[in-house]
Amino acid sequence: MCGILLRVSKEPIKKPLCIPQPIQTLQGCSDLSSEIWDTTDPDVIKSFLQQGEKLRPLSPQQVRKLNSLDELRDLTKQLAKVKNNVKLLQEVKEDQVRNIQDQIDDISREDEDNYDDKNHHHTDVNKHGSKNKEEKEDREDKEIESLIYKTSNRGPNYLNYTQFKIDDNYYFQSFSAILSLRQPFTKQPIFKDEFVLQFNGELYNSECLETNDTQYIIDLLHSKIKSNKDRKSAILNTLKELSGEWAIILVDLRECRVYFGRDPIGKRSLCYKVSYDSNRIKEGQQQQQQQQQQQQQQEEENEKEGIEIIISSNSGIGFLECKNEIYEYSLAHNSKGLISHKLKEVARPTFELPDERVVLAELKKQLRAATKIRQDSIHPLTHLPNESALAVLFSGGLDCTIVARLICELINNSNGHTSLDLLTVGFENPRTLQAADSGPDRKLAIKSWFHLCHMFPKLKINLVEINVDYQSWLSHKSRVKELMYPCNTEMDLSIAIAFYFASSILPDLTSAKCLANDNVSWEEFVNNQEKYTIKQEKYLSSAKVMFSGLGADELFAGYSRHEGIFNNINVDNISGDESNYIELAESLNYDIEIIHQRNLGRDDRVMSCWGKELRYPYLDEDFISWVISTIPPNMKFKYSFAKDKKGKNRLVPIRKYILRKLAEELGMSWVSQELKRAIQFGAKSAKLEIGQSKSKGTDSL
Repeated sequence: MCGILLRVSKEPIKKPLCIPQPIQTLQGCSDLSSEIWDTTDPDVIKSFLQQGEKLRPLSPQQVRKLNSLDELRDLTKQLAKVKNNVKLLQEVKEDQVRNIQDQIDDISREDEDNYDDKNHHHTDVNKHGSKNKEEKEDREDKEIESLIYKTSNRGPNYLNYTQFKIDDNYYFQSFSAILSLRQPFTKQPIFKDEFVLQFNGELYNSECLETNDTQYIIDLLHSKIKSNKDRKSAILNTLKELSGEWAIILVDLRECRVYFGRDPIGKRSLCYKVSYDSNRIKEGQQQQQQQQQQQQQQEEENEKEGIEIIISSNSGIGFLECKNEIYEYSLAHNSKGLISHKLKEVARPTFELPDERVVLAELKKQLRAATKIRQDSIHPLTHLPNESALAVLFSGGLDCTIVARLICELINNSNGHTSLDLLTVGFENPRTLQAADSGPDRKLAIKSWFHLCHMFPKLKINLVEINVDYQSWLSHKSRVKELMYPCNTEMDLSIAIAFYFASSILPDLTSAKCLANDNVSWEEFVNNQEKYTIKQEKYLSSAKVMFSGLGADELFAGYSRHEGIFNNINVDNISGDESNYIELAESLNYDIEIIHQRNLGRDDRVMSCWGKELRYPYLDEDFISWVISTIPPNMKFKYSFAKDKKGKNRLVPIRKYILRKLAEELGMSWVSQELKRAIQFGAKSAKLEIGQSKSKGTDSL
């Protein structure tokens, strides 16, 4: 995994102050003069990482809130009591409710110096032309430095800063941070054939499984260039052949073009910001300043000629999230600006009903292959016997437990000595008085972990419990909001902060336990867990790669909105559900098409900040194509009818039917009937604030 950053300007740009001296002057392709600084020195890299992970101090109001939790709880109880008092006159009740609510709001309100408030102003000034050139340059320098530090957190093994120019017309700054998981180690950026390449991701093409994937890309591009005189076609054809999880920046120095984007699913984060000529803005091409309008205006803005573009694994105010496409940005005067190329289309769904046993056998084979290739390609720089080479984001639910079960089987079959970490997170909720270790996900995670330990007694499986207290949530919230941007809703925060802490390296919040007795029954264990576990406090997982079950709901109809498609079905028209299943197939394909926007970019940014990488077996491109083109929607969502207590026929839905059958096939009947529970509700990371009970997930922060 890498963090990648590129800045291209038509005006000279200074070296950031955070880059140490000396900078070496090297000769690249076609006598291109490059100035380069790089390091593998752990102490130097640590200084960058510390800057990137700095937390904003709590504001006085936040400290007050933290110290007033007992008072807030008492006021909340009083409020509920008044609202439920039927004897009070309505006017008196409204008066008391208003008075108590004002006291709650006075303590619980947020007045922290939100980064977006300040930077929206900065963005406005920047786009309208700064009154003070030095102030403008200072803001730009700080923005780049901030991005450099954030990028550093993604790759703690190697840092590289490179700057170069073309014909005194175009100026480039690049920064790369590498987490080395594939050998042989290859530095970035790569200069070859008048191209400059930065790559973040993992490729699973058979040709590069035993080599470095970044080098594979540049070599593949070299061969395409030799056989194709059209450089753009060679570039796009190269990218179409890449299989895996990736984001890329490729500069064509000969034709003065920058290509950048994400794989066809969008599994790695990449964001960009284009700055425009202020004179052109004054001539009538002025951009709306509000972030909520930026995405709608993207096509219009892409038609304008930019004076600077910044492309980054991370983001900042004014940045847009890349689609799951490849963007082409021409530096030439009077160019069209940004245009995009879609590399692949989602497969067409099938409606033919195959034999269930055949589908189950092939489903296990396909998902196992998607898991195995992601597991086999982990070659960390340092790894001790019995350390965990990988971890699973683990709620104990259906999707992640299937992945964990397959990983355990693969480790067992390979006679490997590595252990496996199952990461489960929970939050203290001062609003509901719930402890961090008492959420639904924690209880299910313990149950699933226990049964996996019984299935694989020779394998050391650690249940890594991250218990987030309210103060830690409050302290890290601002950093999570910055990392997840441009995602900015309450739901984004509650999901992002759960993943952020699940992947964290915060020993004070983390412990691990393993099963001490493989012969104990579940009933015995659940009645006296401490007796049958060995617990390690302040545990730090050594795993640099985390597996996720994301994508299963989108592929196999796991959400309530999929069930809602069948609301019009009743016992009298059960034979007329063809149109419902057609609609379901369309909905599932749409979910896959936009999963990069809903989930993947945000999740990648908040988890990769800990120097860890995410891998998604369910989102393997070949697996997705096979599922859509082979498994019909009526094997993903099934329903029947049963009489309720009043004797009425009610729809009984089964979401992810075929996946539940796979769980049974794998010997995991305990999890095959588990209902879907979103992480923010399972880990209880949603609505942590007292007085927040009425806020909606779609509310902007």
